[in-house]
Amino acid sequence: MATNARGYRRRTQKERRAATQAILREATLKCLARDGYAHTSISLIIAEAGVSRGALLHHFPTKNELIAAVIVEFYRQRLERFKAKLLGSDPQDFCLEDRLRVLQEDFDTWNALSLEIEGILRNNSEIAQEYQYLIALDNEKMALEYEQLFPEFAQTESPRDVIGIVCHLMRGLARESGEDATEKRFQIFAAMVKSYLASASRQ
Repeated sequence: MATNARGYRRRTQKERRAATQAILREATLKCLARDGYAHTSISLIIAEAGVSRGALLHHFPTKNELIAAVIVEFYRQRLERFKAKLLGSDPQDFCLEDRLRVLQEDFDTWNALSLEIEGILRNNSEIAQEYQYLIALDNEKMALEYEQLFPEFAQTESPRDVIGIVCHLMRGLARESGEDATEKRFQIFAAMVKSYLASASRQ
């Protein structure tokens, strides 16, 4: 591996490419969160990223390709946050309600950007199509990782479907107004899930 005069290893072209793409994705996420899709222009993104227009176009020839890649990154980052909090811990440290709470808090924290992304996918068919192509490459891996987050669901007939329902509800709760009402509904849902798991274990 090539090194410079000070003995530092030079990054490969693949590493430099990955680093630049990561900078561009992160800059675009910041722009979407701060300014919304309607006001997130290529000029704004390159200013945030500190790269040239040519560098952006080299990695993402169209804005739609960039936005689709950024949406995939958003969902990957969400999964990584869940894994950082829930995997590798002693199972005794987290009861089911604790695991559900981790999801709820993350969906609540990122609700505004999540809504923006859902609007993009709903209203721009080209971005939606590109996103579906990109996310399909990771679907199986991400599904397996989500299953690891909730070992309690392994006993159910379809753990992935259960996790999908849980995530949809956490997303819905994040859009509720009124902290008291949201907490009450969270507690009701947690009780329902516990009851469902108890029933599944008896079958």
